[in-house]
Amino acid sequence: MGPITVTAVIDFVTVVFVLATMLSMGLALTTDEILTSLGQRQLMAKSLLVNLVLVPLLAFAFVLAVPMETGHVVGLLLIAMAPGAPFGPKLAEISKSDVAFASGLMAVLAVVSVATIPITVTLLMPGDVAADPLGIARIVVVTQLIPLIGGLGVRARYQPVATRLHPPIQQLSTYLLVLLVILLTIVYAGEMRQLVGTGTLFISVVVIGGALLLGYVLGGPAKRTREVLATTTAARNVATALLIAATGFSDPSVLTIIVAFGLLSLVVSGPVASLWGQHSGM
Repeated sequence: MGPITVTAVIDFVTVVFVLATMLSMGLALTTDEILTSLGQRQLMAKSLLVNLVLVPLLAFAFVLAVPMETGHVVGLLLIAMAPGAPFGPKLAEISKSDVAFASGLMAVLAVVSVATIPITVTLLMPGDVAADPLGIARIVVVTQLIPLIGGLGVRARYQPVATRLHPPIQQLSTYLLVLLVILLTIVYAGEMRQLVGTGTLFISVVVIGGALLLGYVLGGPAKRTREVLATTTAARNVATALLIAATGFSDPSVLTIIVAFGLLSLVVSGPVASLWGQHSGM
C-alpha cells in the first residue's frame, strides 16, 4: 500500500460529503413535498427548463464568447450543469418563501440530473476535453440517487429513525463541506490567486446573476415561488460538480473554479434571500 496523498484525501472527503449530503436531503424530505411540487406542472416545467437547459446554455455562451483556459471552461460548465443545491430549502427558509416547493424541487432535480448531467456533458463540453458520460452517470447514481432514495425510504417507513438520523448526518455534511473548502483552498491557493485578473470570477458572477434573474422571471405569478426558483437556480450543486471533477478530470483548475463559483453563489444568493426575508412581512 503506497503513501496517502493529499489528492486521495480530497477525493475521499468529496465522496463522503456527497453521500452525507444526499442522504441528509432524503431523510428531511417527505413524499407530500415531492408530490406537491410535481403537481404544479407548469411551474415544475419552467423550473426544469431554467435549471437543466438555460443555465448550462448561459455558461456555454460565455465559454464561446470569452477566451478561457481549458480547466476553467470545464469547471464553469460542470457547475452550470449540476442543479439542485442541497441548501436550496435553507435559502427558501431565509427568504420566508415556499420551503415545501423548494424541498420538492431539490429532490426532483437530484433525480433527473442523473440523466441530464451526462447528456449536457456530451453536448456542451469542448471536443478536446476527454469526458466519460457513462462514467459520470454511474457517479451520480451511486453517490447522489441511491443515498437520496435510501433517505426517502427511511423517512417514509421509519420517520422517528429519520428524525434522529437527520441532524447528525446534516452536521457531518456541513463539517465535511468546511473541511473540503479548507483543503482545496490550501492545496490550490496558487490557482485561486491566478483566477484574479483572468475575468473568470466576473463571468461566474454574471452567470450566477443571470441564473437568479431567470429563476425569478420564470418562477410563476406568486412571489414566494419566484424567490425559491431564483435562489435555487443560482445556487448550483457544488457537491456533485466537485465529485465529477475530482474523479474525472486531473486539471486542478477545474476544482478551483467550481469552489470559487460555489462560494460566489452563496455570496450572491444568501444576501438576496435575506433581503427578501426582511421585506416579506412589509
